[in-house]
Amino acid sequence: MESPEEQAFEAVRELLVEARGIDLSGYSRSFVMRAIRKRMGRSSTKDYTAYTSLLHRSEDETNELVAALSINVTEFFRDKGAFEAFSAKVIRHLLATKMASPGSILRIWSAGCASGQEPYTLAICVEEEIKRIGECEVLATILGTDLSTDALSKARAGRYPAEQLKNMPERFRKEYFTENEGVYQVSEALRRRVRFVRESLLGPPGSRFFDAVICRNVLIYFSRSTHDVVVMNLHQALRPEGFLMLGRTETLMGAPRSYFENIDPENRIFRKTK
Repeated sequence: MESPEEQAFEAVRELLVEARGIDLSGYSRSFVMRAIRKRMGRSSTKDYTAYTSLLHRSEDETNELVAALSINVTEFFRDKGAFEAFSAKVIRHLLATKMASPGSILRIWSAGCASGQEPYTLAICVEEEIKRIGECEVLATILGTDLSTDALSKARAGRYPAEQLKNMPERFRKEYFTENEGVYQVSEALRRRVRFVRESLLGPPGSRFFDAVICRNVLIYFSRSTHDVVVMNLHQALRPEGFLMLGRTETLMGAPRSYFENIDPENRIFRKTK
């Protein structure tokens, strides 16, 4: 006989598949149940049955649960050293390569971008590298994807409280943002570089031929078998010899490891080899 927790997991899984096309089977069960218990506490439901009943009645609560499952906690230049390494070893190399072929486009994908801080951080890194070069006609674009529509709405708005810019040099704040009563608005120049789309990492990539993919602090929430599926989806999205950066607590495991060369073990930067 199934426990109340197992029944709740199955009920929520079925509801999200039917209502949103979101399949939780690849997620760690413990992670999903933590999100459910968190939402139960905040919605003042007393047990799993009451909570699943609430999900069936409330579109707003379904949105809140999807957001809780989307790992949307982040900030600008989170793990600053990793972005410095990515700028020096990946963006700089890619821009130099693209400049040799007039009309080339540099394409970067921020997978699991939450409310947009990471894609905009990447846009700043690109802008700074272009300034370093001096004269550069390469068009650089960044795609940010996430499962949460609420997080993506915040990303498109591009407005953030001061504490989310705490790791950013003051010069960047002044150059790439305008401040109004403690809220920082991303500049139009950065927003033109970044596009946001709702997309699950569990299915085939909606777009391909990226020069680099960043997927940080996301894989740790998947089961082992799904980890491999997601990594191979990211691999499929990359151009030959494209770059992949993971979070510092993450690594490539099993079969997917043979498809990449580790060029920066400390910062988890890999290059596609086949």
